Amino acid sequence: MSKDIDFTTEYTLDKSFLAECYDQTSQPTRFPHDYLKGLLFLVFGVVLLEFELLPNGYVGWFFVVLSVVEALSVFFKRTWWLWRQTFGAKPTTVKLQINVDGINYNSVKINRSIAWPEIDQIVQTDLGLILHIGKQRQYVSKSSLNGEVIAFMSKQNLKANET
Repeated sequence: MSKDIDFTTEYTLDKSFLAECYDQTSQPTRFPHDYLKGLLFLVFGVVLLEFELLPNGYVGWFFVVLSVVEALSVFFKRTWWLWRQTFGAKPTTVKLQINVDGINYNSVKINRSIAWPEIDQIVQTDLGLILHIGKQRQYVSKSSLNGEVIAFMSKQNLKANET
């Protein structure tokens, strides 16, 4: 019989933590698929300009420039994501609690509870754990956990998925 754990720790949401989070959870860029929207904007803009479908070319040029912006957002996806997460926000301390009921996050801006049955899968990476909750992914860094808690989380996830 496994013993119940009531583990509590704190970590800081700063740029280094967010970079680790992104690096561990992001999907690699798929060349033709991820750039498809930008390519469609470019084709639409060029068609508007080439066939002069509108009285002035501003809308066509708008779509051409929009295609460039879309391509750049895919190319610089990591930098853009980190900038959005850190823009205007100072580092925040988050209290993480893991127990038999689930996982709780508490901070000034975040108050979230995740029950074990909500977690579809837990995937271990080199630096942390990725919790798959439907189509969402939540990241927990191993730097704030110990081996006993990681084993407990895996066991709780197996129990929750069996029922």
